[in-house]
Parts: sequence; C-alpha cells; structure tokens
Amino acid sequence: MKYVLFVSAAAAFLFSCSKNGGGNDGAREQALTTGSWKLSAYTTDYDKDGTYEENTFAILADCEKDNIYTFQVGSNLIKDEGLTKCISSNPQTVTLSWSFTDNQNKLQFASTTYQIEELTQSSLKLKGTVSYNVIFTINVKLSYSR
Repeated sequence: MKYVLFVSAAAAFLFSCSKNGGGNDGAREQALTTGSWKLSAYTTDYDKDGTYEENTFAILADCEKDNIYTFQVGSNLIKDEGLTKCISSNPQTVTLSWSFTDNQNKLQFASTTYQIEELTQSSLKLKGTVSYNVIFTINVKLSYSR
C-alpha cells in the first residue's frame, strides 16, 4: 500500500510540474508577445553612479517616440516606424530577433541584453548598458507600455 501511495504522489508531482521548469516561462513569454509595445520612458545614467540624471525620452525626436515593437512567439521582433519615419527611405518595418536569457530575467534584442525590472500585460521595464561609438557606454532604463 505504501508503494502505491508513493507512486501516486510521485506521478502527481511529475504531472503537476510544467515542461518549462516552473510554469512562469510561458507567462513571461505570453506577457511579452501579446500585443505591441511603445516606448514611454527612457532615462540615462551617464556616470554610472545609479542616479539616472537625464530624461532622454523628452529629447527624442517624434519619429523615434512613435515606433511600435511587436515581440512574436518564436523570437522575431517586428519594429514598425509608426506614423513618422526619421529617414523616409528606410523601410516601414524591420525584423529583428529577441530572446530571454538568465532564466528569463534578461531580454536580449537589438544587440543589447537588458535586465527585466518588470514584465506584465501592460508594462515592460528594462535596465541595461548601451554602447555608443564602440568605447563609450552608458546605463539606461527603458519603459514600454501597450
């Protein structure tokens, strides 16, 4: 009888565990890939002291603020230029790739890996270090909303 109880308990445990190691993997991907995102905040920490001193979003051109990002299941990211393009000869959309790393705590796209500070159905907040002119790097925080 103890053997039957043990096998039943083990089977219940195994079948209740998700294939992806905890059940949160699918929820994070679903939150990211359901709908499209627009940049809503962008702050910069130039001296990397932890204080984000510049509201970079305020100085972005309108053609950058209206871009739409659609993360698709299967690791494609569609970047749409929105209503206004910064360079009229550029294509309206480009396809990039994205991926989760570090047990889905980081998001990589556009050749940068960001720490995910928040990912819900309506909010995506990222923190990372971006490179300018190959040798100059700055810390940034990006917020996207639906």
